[in-house]
Amino acid sequence: MDEKWVSAGLTTYFRFVILSTIHVPGLRGNPSRSYRTTAVGDLFPGTFENYIASAILSWQATQDPRLGLLDKGLQTLELTKQVRAKPIDATQIEILVSRLPVESELVNIADVGFGVSQVLPVLVALLVAKRGQLVYLEEPELHLHPRAQQALATVLADAANRGVRVIAETHSSILLLAVQTLVAEGKISPDKVMLHWFQQDARGATKVTSGEMDQLGAYGDWPEDFGEVEAAVDNRYLDAVESKVSPRKKRAKK
Repeated sequence: MDEKWVSAGLTTYFRFVILSTIHVPGLRGNPSRSYRTTAVGDLFPGTFENYIASAILSWQATQDPRLGLLDKGLQTLELTKQVRAKPIDATQIEILVSRLPVESELVNIADVGFGVSQVLPVLVALLVAKRGQLVYLEEPELHLHPRAQQALATVLADAANRGVRVIAETHSSILLLAVQTLVAEGKISPDKVMLHWFQQDARGATKVTSGEMDQLGAYGDWPEDFGEVEAAVDNRYLDAVESKVSPRKKRAKK
């Protein structure tokens, strides 16, 4: 903690952290044909999806390089080529995106895949955040193709490497494995990654198990994870297929 916060007191420090946190909820709503104009500053009270249209419009007006980084992030996820904001009047803004990842024709965001509108608040939040600022993302992988979920790990790692404090609540084993891979590849230091597993016990209380990654992206002892569940599902499917195929093979040999 900085000396200024030591002198100001812990209450003041935690109040600042809470007020400056950028929150992207899991329920981000359906894409809209217009978005309400909002103030864009250092603080974003409430949930962040309400600010994305105004943030993009502000970047356009000031030729902020973050607009190019936003386009790059969307291209990394292979969702679209670019995104722009167009004022309708003093209170409403339209968000326009390329129809396809390789085309420049812009259409209303409501006319393209659902994944674009769901991940856009995530990408904008990570770019808006200053060094040391906390960004809390609920299910950032929502409505994304597995290939885009894998690419999203790079976007999260880039933000963390810029000094943004990212908390990602996820159910995606692909996203987790992609983060492990980035650690193993040396693209993000393991000391910048911490895992927390939340489980409900028999009494209904929540137990939190934490784990640190090593240089190989491994995290040691850990409760039953998504990989084991997926492996069990795969094995069940293969057993079911084998039980049907094997009798046919035996009959064919006869």
